[in-house]
Amino acid sequence: MRRSLSRKPNAIAYYADFVVYPITAVGLSAAYFLWGYDGRPLLWLAAIATGAAAWTLVEYLIHRFVLHHVVYVRDMHIHHHHAPTELIDTPIWLSLSFMVAGVLLPSWWAFGFGVASGFTVGMTLGYLTYGTMHHAMHHWRIPHGTYLYRAKRWHAQHHASTDEGNYGVSSLFWDHVFGTVLPDPAMKSKKRREGG
Repeated sequence: MRRSLSRKPNAIAYYADFVVYPITAVGLSAAYFLWGYDGRPLLWLAAIATGAAAWTLVEYLIHRFVLHHVVYVRDMHIHHHHAPTELIDTPIWLSLSFMVAGVLLPSWWAFGFGVASGFTVGMTLGYLTYGTMHHAMHHWRIPHGTYLYRAKRWHAQHHASTDEGNYGVSSLFWDHVFGTVLPDPAMKSKKRREGG
């Protein structure tokens, strides 16, 4: 996801997500309240929560099956593994097209604009959270003992392991569900020290 379909890092393209997606979330929210308000704000908020939760599954599936198995994309993802601090990203036109054509329009057709706008805001916020966490994992000094530090450790295992696993960046929930969690080497050595 935050991997480029071109090998040359581009800072403007890389940081575009951090500008475009907040504007998208605010714009969809404004559109709901200004033009599409259906008198069911709790349903809209539930759609946001559902979209954010659904993003974690989409993140897992894209990382596991697209970034690691689709030939051209896999090559770009391998480049990210070899150069994790380079500003390698998904082109905004591709990710935004997915959000419009794969999320907003089908959910609008199925459930109406109110639910669709909320669900898309949730997916957008999920993607933005993922992108921010992934950026932080590769570029920030993260304090020990925080959730982000634990996430950085399991993501580092994904980068370093010869085994496939730890596809979730923002959460390992789906890795637990599908049995792709990599064993934590720190826990193994801790158990050995404790005689377990």
